[in-house]
Amino acid sequence: MQIKDIAKPPKSLGFDPHRLKRLDDIVKSGIDEGLYPAASWVVLRHGMAASAGALGVINPAGTVQTPASADTIFDLASVTKSFTGTLLMQCIEEGRVQLMQTLASVLPEAAGTPTEHLTLRQLASHSSGLPPWKPLYKVTNRSVLEEILHTAPEKEPGTHYAYSDLGYILLGIIVSRLLGKPLDVIAKERIFDPIGMSTAGYNPPASLNPRIAATGHSRNREGEVIVGQVHDENAHGMGGVAGHAGIFASAVDLVRFALALQYPGVASHFSIQPILGAAAKRVSQHSLIDAAVGSHGVGWFLSPNPYLPPAELLSSRSFGHTGFTGTMFVVDPELDCTMILLTNRVYSPGDGGGVLRIRRLFINAALGSIVS
Repeated sequence: MQIKDIAKPPKSLGFDPHRLKRLDDIVKSGIDEGLYPAASWVVLRHGMAASAGALGVINPAGTVQTPASADTIFDLASVTKSFTGTLLMQCIEEGRVQLMQTLASVLPEAAGTPTEHLTLRQLASHSSGLPPWKPLYKVTNRSVLEEILHTAPEKEPGTHYAYSDLGYILLGIIVSRLLGKPLDVIAKERIFDPIGMSTAGYNPPASLNPRIAATGHSRNREGEVIVGQVHDENAHGMGGVAGHAGIFASAVDLVRFALALQYPGVASHFSIQPILGAAAKRVSQHSLIDAAVGSHGVGWFLSPNPYLPPAELLSSRSFGHTGFTGTMFVVDPELDCTMILLTNRVYSPGDGGGVLRIRRLFINAALGSIVS
């Protein structure tokens, strides 16, 4: 399946085509400002593509200046957490585990550590009290798992929201333990292969390097242009496979993920099966925590979580995830619209604030183009 296979005239999907063209200008402005060298995007409504495009070159330092396309592969960074969350929900709907279970009940080595009583619900919803980040790639005297298990929560579990990579690293390990295989194998067998995400995966083979958008400015590879290796330092230190980061995919791959997740009618035409049952999908897309604490599902930021791009036109039912490398996957069920925007913003120096603005403008322009 290519984007053209699900493309329809924007007007037939309820968009004002003239307003929708504004997306091209918004994405191009990010390239013109030097926020990222390459970008690829798709906007779906009712499971059909109303807008798709790509701009820039995937590696300005390369000997060949390859233009970005819908098939360009990007380091998804924390969008990986949505796949980890999906795998966890598959384990739940198969009766292998429950969100109320503690770490010690699924990881025996957690017994007697500061994290033994943390629940999977708290890990999945970032309410465990664990710190947002630790330089795990620098740890040499014990394993990453041991280091996290011996990390004391900074807040009383369940009382505060703190977006934490550590929780999803643990969830990735738990999924691997439950299913008895490495996480990358599980993701391939249970998500990528069944729905045809042909170029998605951890540690992409070198043969795909000519199609991979370059990154840079990683703290453990300072000064290097990175192609085909995960940008995230901790995921890199874990061999490229982790629950919080490490997956590479193209916009076409993520369209297939969107169809499998949200649009079963369209998906069936391409032999794409749903990746979650209705009950599991409902749970994953609803908040696991009290509104006074925050709003997070299993693998998803939920409105009004500030990590979900705070675009004014997003409905209160919206969910999605973003990645540090400049990636975004956002769904507004109320308008039946999915917005995918992939960039390699970490190729360029800067704090990423410009990309946050581009995301908000992109979402508002896409949703603002819907007139019926």
